[in-house]
Amino acid sequence: MPLCILVTPNLVELAILTNEAPAGDEAAMERQARAVLDTGCAGVLAKGGHMSGTRATDILLRREQAARRFEAPRIAGSLRGTGCMLSSAIAACLARGEPMEASIGEAKAMVLERLARRHLPF
Repeated sequence: MPLCILVTPNLVELAILTNEAPAGDEAAMERQARAVLDTGCAGVLAKGGHMSGTRATDILLRREQAARRFEAPRIAGSLRGTGCMLSSAIAACLARGEPMEASIGEAKAMVLERLARRHLPF
């Protein structure tokens, strides 16, 4: 973890990494993400796509910075691979030299747009 610029666990992965039950709300998700941040990585983007509600909220935690939330409308249906798509898009934005927050925002918008058109091949 100390070598990671950003880790992007979903709720199940956060639970495994913290040896706890999956978070049921944003406060628990943020607490678990802070525990992962304490393992030495530079940033944690806790992905809330598995929570309920009309919005999908991800929480970015970085050392000595306030938590930052990234929200998008929740897309109905059972979807697989969205977390991998998001992580890859973030990595591509970071590789272009974009700041972390901008990379996450752009990647989240890109994934949302692709999911909204999911009848097309990825």
